[in-house]
Amino acid sequence: MELNKHHDIEHPPSHDHHHQQQQQQQHQQKHLSRIILSFTLLFLGAGGPFLLRVYFIHGGSRKWFSSWLQMGGWPVLLLPLSFSYLRQYKQTKKVSFCMSPKLTLACSLLGLFLGLDSYLFTFSSAYLPVSTASILFSSQLAFTAFFSFFIVRQRFTACLVNAIVLLTMGSVALGLRAGGDRPDGESNSEYWMGFVMTVGAAALCGLVTPLIQLVYEKSKQKMSFDLLLEVSLVIAFFGAGFCLVGMLINNDFQAIPKEAREFGLGETKYYIVIVCDAILWQVCNIGLYGLLLYASSVIAGIGSALLVPLVQVLALILLDEKFSELKGLALVLTIWGFTSYLYGEYQQTKKINKMKESVALELPVP
Repeated sequence: MELNKHHDIEHPPSHDHHHQQQQQQQHQQKHLSRIILSFTLLFLGAGGPFLLRVYFIHGGSRKWFSSWLQMGGWPVLLLPLSFSYLRQYKQTKKVSFCMSPKLTLACSLLGLFLGLDSYLFTFSSAYLPVSTASILFSSQLAFTAFFSFFIVRQRFTACLVNAIVLLTMGSVALGLRAGGDRPDGESNSEYWMGFVMTVGAAALCGLVTPLIQLVYEKSKQKMSFDLLLEVSLVIAFFGAGFCLVGMLINNDFQAIPKEAREFGLGETKYYIVIVCDAILWQVCNIGLYGLLLYASSVIAGIGSALLVPLVQVLALILLDEKFSELKGLALVLTIWGFTSYLYGEYQQTKKINKMKESVALELPVP
């Protein structure tokens, strides 16, 4: 009887422990797949900044309108949300939104800040080659890490500090000969204004990114794809509204038909470019918010900065932009910085997993 009793008590905990490990592994795999999906969407959205430069190169000049394009694609989010709400209604006979009122209000305010950030980025894109603007904008990782330290208590590692230093050096390398790749017909003051605006956009983005993470953590809501879409929708809606006010003041609606007729690629391609640009920016934003909510603000900053090599290649191949030695050095430093940080994260993850395994082995069996 004692053996049977011991047998009955001994095995269930072992089985429960094994089942718990399986659940944990499944959760980690699901979490990893969501992060990979977010990275994929972010990379697909690389066409956003690229098409924005195409717009300016071939005669586009409306800065508020092109800023609106970065946020104005929010109606495309209504399609997947509608399917989700329809499925929810069939199952429960009611539809409920994932976002709480407080989270909605916070995302609305942050959307206004991102609308301003879109304008700063657009202004710089009008005066800087896309490769230069992209590498400069990658300095947002340094700003994101800096603000994350104070806002969400981001822990600094040696690899993170190394990445920040390398990315900053890359931006400085571009500034050493800031007028060397200046487009024809553009003054030195306009080029430098674009340079400063890009850094300003990177700083503002670096501030808003950890703020989004903070308001989500404070809301204490469970993360889901529906919540991600709702957050993206609210931020984009209010960001687009901010840019829409600028469009109205600047009379952009009256100027768009004329601009389309005079567009270098033709009127039809003008509308194709702006529609595709708006959609791609929204895809990019969903990927960014996915990294932010599923991982952290710094990972989201890394994802944005990883767009640099991709946009760089697109610009060199399709737009035939000049690629100087200093720009090459800046790109190498940027990639080196990314690699350094990702390696640090990989080592940290391995260390945490080993600690979990050792703790599990040391736990006494009841």
